[in-house]
Amino acid sequence: MRDRNGSIRRFEEMIDREAERHPHNQPLLEAFRPLILTRNHLLEELELEDNAPFQIDEIRFQGGVPVIEQLPLLLESDPWEDLVRSLIPAFQKGFPELKEDLERLGKTLSEGVLALSDYFTRNRDEQQNLLSAWADTLSIAAPRIGFILNSASRIVLEKRALKIAGRIRELKWEKGYCPICGSFPSLAVIGEKIGERRLHCSRCGHLWRFSRVICPYCEHEGQEGMDFFVIEERPQEAAFTCDSCQRYLVTLYRVSDLNDRDLDVSALGLTHIDVIMQEKNFAPMTVTDWNVF
Repeated sequence: MRDRNGSIRRFEEMIDREAERHPHNQPLLEAFRPLILTRNHLLEELELEDNAPFQIDEIRFQGGVPVIEQLPLLLESDPWEDLVRSLIPAFQKGFPELKEDLERLGKTLSEGVLALSDYFTRNRDEQQNLLSAWADTLSIAAPRIGFILNSASRIVLEKRALKIAGRIRELKWEKGYCPICGSFPSLAVIGEKIGERRLHCSRCGHLWRFSRVICPYCEHEGQEGMDFFVIEERPQEAAFTCDSCQRYLVTLYRVSDLNDRDLDVSALGLTHIDVIMQEKNFAPMTVTDWNVF
């Protein structure tokens, strides 16, 4: 039997610790707190039907074709309406300015007007077109609708990614985008003892190893044109930068407490680095709900 209260307390404590480390980012952490807690509760409780038998072409995979381009990871039969309805109260609590829009969205879902599976089973260009159409129908800005829908897809993708991770662990992967969902990383972690770099995907939560001397975004290799920006008074907080593609990657440097962290919470606590790097005219490797200003 799952200890739901224990899990909630664990995430509450991680958010509290991050707010203590970075009090200037506390308002952002508090805004996302209800969403993080609800998302992780839903992740624990969610039961998904299995895809067809897990079969990927290992040669294509090792050549850089992620799982999501070989197997569907977002299915029409997944409980999209239930997930979105469950997330709405968390969004209303953390982002009160969205309250009326979310009430309108919830009412529309109850009336069965929207088929949310249409969004999740389309490619990204088609998703943007559908968001624009729904925005006109609901009188809600498209980014606001996308905000909650992408939070629902994160839950489903992470649930499936947790099962897939063990099956691809022994396969070779040398790309800077996620081997499961194909998204670029939102955060990197360099361990205290081993010193290897691992990349974190904000779209599905997967963590994978990647070379420290190659840019994950453009694959530029070598020291020339790449740099490491470190917060002077906080040497664990850094950003990798690449002059070739003008991208940066927020990095936790030489950390020893990875098991006591949620990497999305850590990324929220490090948004001051995003601000600094964007002021230096670098762009993030991937856009998240919190790193574009």
